Amino acid sequence: MRISDVATGMQDTSRSRASSSDAVLELFQREPSSRLTFQQIAERLKGTHPDLSGAVEQLVEKGQLWPAGGKKYALPSELGISGGTIVKRADGSGFVKTDGERIEIDPRNAAGSLDGDSVMVRKLEQIPGEDRYRGKVEVILKRHRQGISGVARKKGKGWVIDPVNPVLPRNVPLRIDSAKDISQGRLVFAKLDYSGRKLEADLKKDLGSPASPGSLIDSVVLDNGIPDKFHESTLIRAEELASQPWSMEGREDFRDLPTITIDPVDARDFDDAVSIVIKDDIRILYVHIADVAHYVTPGSQLDNEAQRRGTSVYLPDRVLPMLPQVLSNGACSLKPDEERPARTVVMKFDSSGERQDFTIVPSVIRSTRRMTYEEALEYLEDKGSDSELQQLFNSMGALSADLDRIRDGRGALDLGSREYRTVFGEDGWPDGFKAVPSDRAHRLIENFMVEANRAVADHCMWSGLPVLFRVHDDPVSISEERLARQFDKLDISLPGGKIHSPAVLKKILDSLRDSPLHDLVIEYILRSMQKAVYLPSNTGHFGLALRSYLHFTSPIRHYPDLIVHQVLAMLERGEIPAQDSDLAGLAEVCNANEDNAESAEREAEELMALLFLSRNIGKVFNGVVTGIKSFGVFVRLEGVPVEGLAHRSDIIRAGIPFTESGGPYHEGSLLRIEVLSVDTMERKLSLKPVRE
Repeated sequence: MRISDVATGMQDTSRSRASSSDAVLELFQREPSSRLTFQQIAERLKGTHPDLSGAVEQLVEKGQLWPAGGKKYALPSELGISGGTIVKRADGSGFVKTDGERIEIDPRNAAGSLDGDSVMVRKLEQIPGEDRYRGKVEVILKRHRQGISGVARKKGKGWVIDPVNPVLPRNVPLRIDSAKDISQGRLVFAKLDYSGRKLEADLKKDLGSPASPGSLIDSVVLDNGIPDKFHESTLIRAEELASQPWSMEGREDFRDLPTITIDPVDARDFDDAVSIVIKDDIRILYVHIADVAHYVTPGSQLDNEAQRRGTSVYLPDRVLPMLPQVLSNGACSLKPDEERPARTVVMKFDSSGERQDFTIVPSVIRSTRRMTYEEALEYLEDKGSDSELQQLFNSMGALSADLDRIRDGRGALDLGSREYRTVFGEDGWPDGFKAVPSDRAHRLIENFMVEANRAVADHCMWSGLPVLFRVHDDPVSISEERLARQFDKLDISLPGGKIHSPAVLKKILDSLRDSPLHDLVIEYILRSMQKAVYLPSNTGHFGLALRSYLHFTSPIRHYPDLIVHQVLAMLERGEIPAQDSDLAGLAEVCNANEDNAESAEREAEELMALLFLSRNIGKVFNGVVTGIKSFGVFVRLEGVPVEGLAHRSDIIRAGIPFTESGGPYHEGSLLRIEVLSVDTMERKLSLKPVRE
């Protein structure tokens, strides 16, 4: 038998098992309360389903079916069991968010799970007086971490590793190959071994000093399993593609249009550019997006690599791109005075800013100017030095203002930017933080990209194209109740205790625009809402108040955007895109990659904030109280993206009376706060209020 025959047979078995799994799952979904033995499942299906036993076993392994006792199976939800990702705390406890509920997990009921693991959890009893439940991890479906970074420490005759991430267990036995040399207190990376009864790790790499900013960010990259290098063959293929000439055939020629890019000052991957033309009372907006699909075709080596990574990751001192730099910063980047293949959304707006028509076309462009947000803002404030460019910005600014008004009219949420950029000193140490502004220049690009995404989403919906939509579901009632209680503590009223539309929240935020409570209220709102995700089906976007939405404008950086471009490119070639049977699975992968990237970005930012504060012991900052406990208050510093604890003993020592309920403080209280101590490895920031 040939190897190809064996491979074909394995594929056939896999397909038949998938078909049988679908049939079994559909059976239980039709009869959700059923508890069936394997024999009863076979009898109910009454058809030829090869490897039915394997299909049932596979469904159990995935947590889609569950043993119900007496050799019977049932849907997990019917047994009070659901799946989710566990979020751990430093004390070993944690919680699982599932079906809009938050299930608290005691350390004794965690079943050896680590932060980020996919688990099946059984809901036990409701916590008295709260909307949370206690639960128990039944099984770990998938391990999130393959390794951990931490400080190597000698213990007895052996070694242990204490992870940088404090929610991971300490004192993990560290096995060191005799060929490797390691020193006490070094920051290292080790591969986790889950095979034994006790968690162990094998030393893989010495990262350097735990006091080094670069080494700490290295640890975050490795901890989160983010690829930081491309395989040599991938780089060679990218070089080949980047050097190949491309044809203008079939492309609209927009090279003579005045076209600009607007990006951060340190940006290198310019994947969007804009032009505007006024004809009578019609404003024609051109949003040009790099034609990455020309280089990265479905199923190719580069496509597989982009899918594996899912997104570019932006860390304080580096960018880990989704595509090799010869493409992301080179052939695909819409650099000034260089011709580039693009895909352009041409949108016509009337004098009031309402979209009248749009088309999506393959194009060729030549950017005439690369601008920073700061430069663009000068022109939007009518302070530009180039008269032609000033006229262009006057037109774009007027359209953006109309889009603002329309967006406000439909009640879309504007949560602004909560991003910070780390500013490094000459010694490579974090020297401060710069908040990313929500000014008119940022708003203009955001408005134009939203309109392009919205137009492409409408087109894909009408055409039934196999793409991933960006879906943001309505808040669930239990989250609305929690938000109403939080607002009540701040003397903010949530009408009827319900979020009837995003306009309700927008009105509250508008009233707090200049208040120090604004950021805290945004955080409460974000916690109350469901996370926007990628799905193959479109159910609308609550936050933007849109019926359909997807991501199209960043194909250099995000794989879901690239999928849209690949599908549109197939249509342009006269091909009919096949309906991907596993588009839902691809959505799960994209969502997981996005979550992982965001987690790494937050973790790296927090570490840089703690390093910054470790050189600012005794300095006083403005702060806002974000939480009250009997042992103290949690405070977020102004201008530094980190939260710390003012312990009750330090509050009392400062001459301020402190009660069990937090008096004199409440959530949202503003105070002056002194940095007492910082433990970067423990992620602990100790604060003391300054009495004024």
